[in-house]
Amino acid sequence: MSSGSHLSKELFDLVKSIGESKSKQEEDKIITQEVVNLKAKISEPGIPIKKMKEMLIRAMYIEMLGHDASFAYIHAINMTNCPSIASKRVGYVTCALCLPSESPMIILLVANLQRDLQSPNYLEVSAALTAVCKLVNAGFLHAFSEQIVRLTTHTHEIIRKKSVMVLSRFMKVSPAQSSEYIPIFRKMICDRDPSVMGASLNAFAELLKDPENVPLFKDLISSIIIILRQINDHRLPRDFDYHKMPAPWMQIRILEILAKLGEGDKKASDQMHDAISEVMRRADEVGANIGYALVYQCMKTITQIYPHPPLIESAAQLVSRFLTAGDNNLKYTGITGLISIVKINPKYSLKHQMIVVDCLEDTDETLKRKTLSLLYKMCSATNIKVIIEKLNNELKSSAYDFHLKQEIVSQITELAEKFAPDSKWYTRTMIEMFENASDFIRPSIVNSLVRLVDEWREDSALIQFTVNEYYNVLKNFDNIPDGLMQVTAWVLGEFGDIIIGEKHEETVILLCKSLFKRFEDSLTKGWILTAVQKLNKGIPSEMCRDYISRFATSRNEDLQQRCYEFANVVTKLNSPLAFRNNQSLVVDFDFLDSYIQQQVVRGAKMYNPERNRKGLGFLIHKTRNDEYKASEALQSMRIVPYSAPTIQEKYVPRPQETRSEPSELQVRAKTWSTQGYLGTNQGFLGSSGSGFSSSSGSGFSNNPSTGFSSNPNSGFSNNPSSGFSNNPSSGFSNNPSSGFSNIPSSGFSSNPSSGFSNNPSSGFSSNPSSGFSNNPSSGFSSNSGSSFSSNSGLGHSTGTFQEASRFSNSSSQNFQQPKSKFMKSEKELAKEAFAQNLFGGVGQTEQPKPQIRPAPPPQPVQKPPENLLDF
Repeated sequence: MSSGSHLSKELFDLVKSIGESKSKQEEDKIITQEVVNLKAKISEPGIPIKKMKEMLIRAMYIEMLGHDASFAYIHAINMTNCPSIASKRVGYVTCALCLPSESPMIILLVANLQRDLQSPNYLEVSAALTAVCKLVNAGFLHAFSEQIVRLTTHTHEIIRKKSVMVLSRFMKVSPAQSSEYIPIFRKMICDRDPSVMGASLNAFAELLKDPENVPLFKDLISSIIIILRQINDHRLPRDFDYHKMPAPWMQIRILEILAKLGEGDKKASDQMHDAISEVMRRADEVGANIGYALVYQCMKTITQIYPHPPLIESAAQLVSRFLTAGDNNLKYTGITGLISIVKINPKYSLKHQMIVVDCLEDTDETLKRKTLSLLYKMCSATNIKVIIEKLNNELKSSAYDFHLKQEIVSQITELAEKFAPDSKWYTRTMIEMFENASDFIRPSIVNSLVRLVDEWREDSALIQFTVNEYYNVLKNFDNIPDGLMQVTAWVLGEFGDIIIGEKHEETVILLCKSLFKRFEDSLTKGWILTAVQKLNKGIPSEMCRDYISRFATSRNEDLQQRCYEFANVVTKLNSPLAFRNNQSLVVDFDFLDSYIQQQVVRGAKMYNPERNRKGLGFLIHKTRNDEYKASEALQSMRIVPYSAPTIQEKYVPRPQETRSEPSELQVRAKTWSTQGYLGTNQGFLGSSGSGFSSSSGSGFSNNPSTGFSSNPNSGFSNNPSSGFSNNPSSGFSNNPSSGFSNIPSSGFSSNPSSGFSNNPSSGFSSNPSSGFSNNPSSGFSSNSGSSFSSNSGLGHSTGTFQEASRFSNSSSQNFQQPKSKFMKSEKELAKEAFAQNLFGGVGQTEQPKPQIRPAPPPQPVQKPPENLLDF
């Protein structure tokens, strides 16, 4: 049999040629030729079963070596229909190894698998279970689930074991089905056959990967410990022993399960201590590799369950045996185990730290990398100097790759900040690290170091030491790395005023010369130039000017910009600036108080703080996430300076139409001044004919004849003859003769004779005789005879203005009272507000029909259109 006499010559030559090939290219050439030959022969009709079985074996060789043999899939599926057990097994094994689980050809196997799973021959059932475990997917899971569950009670142990393995596979494919299989796994863990029990242990280990399932199996701890003791006492058949170790893989699996169940649970962990200690002791006595593997798993379990000092001490003693072994594999195992123990308590690593440091001298790169990880874990305030020294020495080695050196740099930075005995040692350590690993320094490390040095600002002695150290770096090193140069430039620029005399001038010269050196980072020269600016306090010497001027045309935009800014600052400074002394600068603007008071008296508004402005109140308690809202709100503010017009505009009056009572006012020109519109007979002047003047004939004056004065004849007085008093003859009383009553003769009633009705005689109707109609005789129409029309003879008309739409309502546009900015006195402002309330409800829709009803409430003042001139 060993000579291969049972194989055909073709298969024997194929296996032999593959084994004797000396390169991958030669092997691919052999397989490519075999694919061509096999594809031609397997399609021939009438091939005997024995010959077809051998061809499928050759197809498995092709697939296992990475080539495509899909042409043989259909023949493997057909082979599963053979009555021969051997041929059927070859067909199922070929399908399991070669056919993808998502292949559509699996549907051709479903009927054969269901038939063979019900076969009385356990070999056929076993072959079918092997294929189901490999090929099943979520779509066909329910087609086999019931049959597999029934097979867990099969009389043959190999069928029960494979059934449990298939259910574990189902659980991975569809985790939602795991709750249905947990009772079966609980039952099978107590099976009389060790192989079935071992298969159920694998299922429990898979279930415990989900932390939510851990509480469900706490009650199994005692049963699992009993199984572990039985295995350890050699109660299993000898067939399960390996190098005199009873069922080592079952013990490893049980220890993994106990580690999950005892994690963070003292009560559960207390049940495991004796069993774990016994397993670790007996595994150490074996001395073989499998024994060391079991000891390592015991150490992992001890460090994962609730800590128990005696067990941890025993594990630490066994680690020393691994570390002192001559085999690098055992050293690696010992270092890995010590890393687990150090996580619990670093004190257990102190006795082994010198052995660990010696492992760095080993030529095995894998062992050295693992040792570096252990050094980082076991570092403390007592051994920080030794470990940092070793890590810095490793940075000098050229044997490590880029990423590992970056990791070492990060570890040195973190450990030095955390365990540094003093700041001076920290400064020297960081300088040494920057020298040894200049290409692996991240910008975050530079910024972190600068921030830490800035915190020493109040300690003058420490700052003096730091400045001297970096001055020596600048003076003694010709090729300074980028990171170290950036830190040096910042320290000397920020605290360079400590350096005095010739040393100060030498520092400036050295920095200027450094500008002409080549650096990898383009920003490094910007750091140097900023340091030169600070050291010269804004006024550089002629030599510095010459050096810096050469970079004004640099290709580096950042450096060029800094040079121009430096030159601009120099031309505006007459004396040196002390940059550090300006940090507490206080600015006082009390000299503006008198000017502010003068402007307030003249009518200017007081400053309104930002937090009180409309629409920005939310900025008072804004969070970081609301900053973009503040920016959006500030951008929406219209901060546009107002410029008064200075050009006089002449207006040609329109042709006047007939009206009932033409006004004597006529606008001739528009001229701007601080008092408003000037000139005689204009719309907003101080003459007696104006509508808003202080003359006795004005509509808003204090003269008895005005419409809004306190005189009995005025429109807003309490005199019976006034238009807005409570007297029966007033305009806003409930008397029938008032202007806003419900009596037919009132001005705002629905009666035909009212002022705001739809009746032709009303004041605000659509009738020609109304005040706000489109009729020429109405008061607010576009007719030349209306009170607010475009006729030039009105007090509010636009006879010579082009802004007629401001006051008129040519068609159906609502009338809106404009806001005036030229009311200077409080009385005039009050009268204007009253007038706006009066005319605010004018722009209403047309009334359906005249009827008597209560006066409507005043409407809010509407904002004028944006295209009109805002008075």
